[in-house]
Amino acid sequence: MNTQELLSPAAQRLRTYAPSLTGWWLALTTSGSVVSFPASQYLQASAALNVGAVSTSLPQLDEAISPPSPEEDGTMNSRGIRRGQVTEVFGPPGVGKTSLALSIAANALRAGGKVVWIDTGSPLPRLRLRDILQGRIESSKNLTHIRAQSLPHLLALLLHCPSGFPPEDCSLLVIDSASGPFASYFPNPTELKTRLAQSKPVDKAQVQWLMNRNANITSDLANQLIKLATTHHMAVLAINQTRTRIKGQPRATLCPVLAGGAWESSISTRLVLYRDFPATETTSGETTSGSVRFAEVMKRSGRMLAVRAAENIIPFVVETNGLRALDDHPSPGTIAQDLDKAPETSLQRKRKVDEIADSEDEADSDADYGWVDDDGLEE
Repeated sequence: MNTQELLSPAAQRLRTYAPSLTGWWLALTTSGSVVSFPASQYLQASAALNVGAVSTSLPQLDEAISPPSPEEDGTMNSRGIRRGQVTEVFGPPGVGKTSLALSIAANALRAGGKVVWIDTGSPLPRLRLRDILQGRIESSKNLTHIRAQSLPHLLALLLHCPSGFPPEDCSLLVIDSASGPFASYFPNPTELKTRLAQSKPVDKAQVQWLMNRNANITSDLANQLIKLATTHHMAVLAINQTRTRIKGQPRATLCPVLAGGAWESSISTRLVLYRDFPATETTSGETTSGSVRFAEVMKRSGRMLAVRAAENIIPFVVETNGLRALDDHPSPGTIAQDLDKAPETSLQRKRKVDEIADSEDEADSDADYGWVDDDGLEE
């Protein structure tokens, strides 16, 4: 067996995508030992392995996720969610996370790639995917659907991959959703502390382990997703659910369920989906209401975007045959800025207990609304 047969598939792809590294490649193939090379060449090779992307069907969103750079040729195959990286999509229920994932999966199938769809509770909407593919049934043959019924099933599949998983030439791995199985196994810290207080006394080290086991498993999952994305040169799309956070926030805020240092470092691109605020009218005269969704890029190329920009907020609607962008829809950025600038005096102040009126003082409260004169009941 020669040296080339002993090299991993990732190293062989490195030779293909990085022809400028001929010097160290010849040194590696001609000698039996591993040689070192400069870190700048390693970074160049790593960037070359991430060539290629899968479109979201929204050109504005593809441009916001991966803006053109001087080193790229500007072709469309480099726009969208990057291959070799992990992309996270989170948002409240019913906002269109699965619809966006279906659109991305359909584009990967149209391009001739293979797609693995892992669902952790919600079944794969095959009929909707067929409508998006517009009857191209042959494209769906490259789709592999796996049902992970619980968190142990999901971890066993990803951490101890069976033979043939993911399939060769797989361009997209979708997990819908990655945070779904965690809720039944890991309650929130307040509930966990209550349970521990009611049970018999345990060792402090054991209590600390119980409090941190969620973060440990999330860290293992995040590291494995990066490994799968890089070694198989495929895009990993992880759908994340939301929870409400009140502590330390000016108002109730929706945050991703899966979070933490390891998870944050594994995410290269983060998208948040949310609905429109009030009903608005576009420049073409079309009145839109809650059917309009917004996709906002919060993290790009591994860096958080500290400033909200209009070009990173893309309005769209979900239709039967896929997603449709709304070019003439106003951006919600002005509404969000107005909410952030609202004075604290406009918020309703919580009353103390001694300020709450008794029932005798509230006897005439119904008269203020006209409910005493005509209550709609016959004598």
